[in-house]
Amino acid sequence: MYLSALQHLGPAWLLRRLWFQVERSSGLIERLICPVHAWTDIELPADYAERWRRSAPRLPIAKIDRTYLAPHVEAWAVENGHSPVAEADLIALGRYRIFNHDLREAGVFPRWHLSVLDGSSVDPNAHWVKLSAAGPVDIKGVWELSRFAWVYPLVRAWVLDGEARHVERFWALLEHWMEANPPNRGPQWMCGQEASMRLIAVAFALQAFRAHPATTDARLLLTARLATATAERIRAHLGYALSQQNNHGLSEALGLFTAGALWPQLEDSASWRDQGLETLFPQVDALVDVDGGFSQHSTNYHRLFLQLMTWAEVVLVSAGERLPPQTRDHVARATEFLVNLLEADGTVPRYGADDSANLFPLSGCPAHDFRPAVGAAQALFLGQRLPSGPWDEASLLLVGPLPVTARPGVDGPSIECLASGVGVLRNLRGTAFFRHPSATPWRHRPSQADQLQVSLRWDGEWIAEDVGTYSYTGVGAEDFGSAVHHNVVTVDRQGPMRKVGRFLWLPWTACERHAEPQGLAASLRDLGGARWNRRVLRFPQGFVIIDQVQAPSAASRCELRWHGRTRAGLERLAVACSQPSQEAWLTADAQTGEGYFAPRYGRREAAWTRRLTAVGSAVTFVAALGCHVELRAEAVLVDGVPIPL
Repeated sequence: MYLSALQHLGPAWLLRRLWFQVERSSGLIERLICPVHAWTDIELPADYAERWRRSAPRLPIAKIDRTYLAPHVEAWAVENGHSPVAEADLIALGRYRIFNHDLREAGVFPRWHLSVLDGSSVDPNAHWVKLSAAGPVDIKGVWELSRFAWVYPLVRAWVLDGEARHVERFWALLEHWMEANPPNRGPQWMCGQEASMRLIAVAFALQAFRAHPATTDARLLLTARLATATAERIRAHLGYALSQQNNHGLSEALGLFTAGALWPQLEDSASWRDQGLETLFPQVDALVDVDGGFSQHSTNYHRLFLQLMTWAEVVLVSAGERLPPQTRDHVARATEFLVNLLEADGTVPRYGADDSANLFPLSGCPAHDFRPAVGAAQALFLGQRLPSGPWDEASLLLVGPLPVTARPGVDGPSIECLASGVGVLRNLRGTAFFRHPSATPWRHRPSQADQLQVSLRWDGEWIAEDVGTYSYTGVGAEDFGSAVHHNVVTVDRQGPMRKVGRFLWLPWTACERHAEPQGLAASLRDLGGARWNRRVLRFPQGFVIIDQVQAPSAASRCELRWHGRTRAGLERLAVACSQPSQEAWLTADAQTGEGYFAPRYGRREAAWTRRLTAVGSAVTFVAALGCHVELRAEAVLVDGVPIPL
């Protein structure tokens, strides 16, 4: 395993991991690099607050009068039936939205070391280096409220009605959090990315409330101490974040930059700012593919990347600067990539790991609606805009009024992104999404064993799709990313890769792309030696998926699975097999782990798996949507038209 990991990830990755273990085991981190200390140990000049008020950059939320913003926010609240004031009042009662989805009772002043998933706890007094993210407690449940996503509904509520209670609630929660979480003590300091997201949320609220009477000099000092402690925590371990080659390094570079740019009066602010930018730009260049795909092979993490870069550009513009042209070009391509996956209702085909991250929940749109994030990125990096709607609230509060030169967006065409391994076919009634990563070697580690996954949308509904991510640790975590939890064929339950760690799949099996005049086609060889070829064909009336399997023996068990939220949706698929076969419908099957859907991280619901099983060394499966198919020895008849096998 270790040799395979070294082969794929490289010696630099291994050296950074080994050095981290040396720092950890020797006590260097705990004693010298990031010691526990009190907030009051962070000394600030006596005139700090006055200097910050006078010279700190102003983001759009601080420049635009609330009375201009309020009518827009109110109109969007009425349109989508979501009241930010109602959500803010629930926060005041101790009910918080977790993972951008469910409301959960956590207390008027939460116990910040308890998990919102199951109430389990992590030692709040231990130095963070003594704690493990891979322990029995799902650490993401402990971190969730400390990402400070609750900041954004409080800001939106204040924008809407101007009531001081929302501002006071923000400050009261921040004060309570800081009292409970001294620098480097407890689980909330374990992850630099979490600390960065928290600081960005505080920075946004501080900008929104900077002129409010509740923002006293004493409270300004609190934020300065938080910025200092966060920057020191990030800086001490930035190399480890960079070794992950994903959003962790980007987030932490932005956290460092944010501390330096928005608290410029602090002693080390200039070096934080410069190091953050010097670290950020090369990462963007390295992590965005030529076709705009992002390193984490995940639509949700792609959205997070766009939100991070939107923040970077907004903060830079506040100081009269912009992202460098090459970096802007990469971000523009990444924006266009997600625009091309976007459906009319704001959804995108889910693929890859998904922890429900949504850095800026600045609208009443549900978490699966990508238009708030995409719209803000379009405005900044493409000079375009989507058709108007409640999703525009995020762009208005982050970026400011949309430019008059913005152009209406158009529905995405059929696309194929070879570098990213993504293909989309569309007709008037639906969408077929095809995952066929074919780069050899892979530029970045796979997110899931989802090679050759197909998701299908029909008449405005995703009827067959990726089941999502239930958990990165604990029961069911491993299976939700495996081949049997994707819409693919498996032979004797073997997939193209096996999971050897929480976030590591080996070996990095690539697909082989094939020319297909009527759509997309690719093949792979799985870990058991079976060869599987998949063709995704588009017709004016629908889609046809043809799977041809060459298995190791005549006794091989070949299984085709389709996963969907409803049985009625999956029943719209017509299926056929070249061999005698058995069909099974599974829902919430505890034995196999099939028949589930994760609407957000940490939650799974009963759904449906439709499984077709045949035994043999050469098996052909056909699935059709919107078409009538007949499987023959040498061809598939699609509405009477032969398609050669």
